Amino acid sequence: MKCFFYGHNRAGEGSTGFNSLVSFAIPDVGITFRAQFKGGREECEYASLLALLEFIELNPHLFKNRRIEVFGNNSSIINQVNRGAHPPRNLEPYLNMAVDYKHKIPFTLTWIPDSENIAQDGLLA
Repeated sequence: MKCFFYGHNRAGEGSTGFNSLVSFAIPDVGITFRAQFKGGREECEYASLLALLEFIELNPHLFKNRRIEVFGNNSSIINQVNRGAHPPRNLEPYLNMAVDYKHKIPFTLTWIPDSENIAQDGLLA
């Protein structure tokens, strides 16, 4: 099953203090998730990936006997999770959580170009 994640920083900070959006999409089951987030671009990307992985973990019935393919357009995050590349210190907790999920959930994590990441649809208008 193909799953997509994306984090987006908005220009300026809103009155709520949230300056970003986390997003994931799982088209095979008709799910798109979006939530506000406060943090930098890389933190937001990790938060999107982690939200997706948590959803997968909490809904095993949707993914039973299916190959889980996760796609994102942030090559830095994907290299850190797949190859153990060292992130900046502030991102280490996010990386550790993503690696923990890799031990619990069998999934592949692959880079795709922006134009193919459906988790960002409607965010870049």
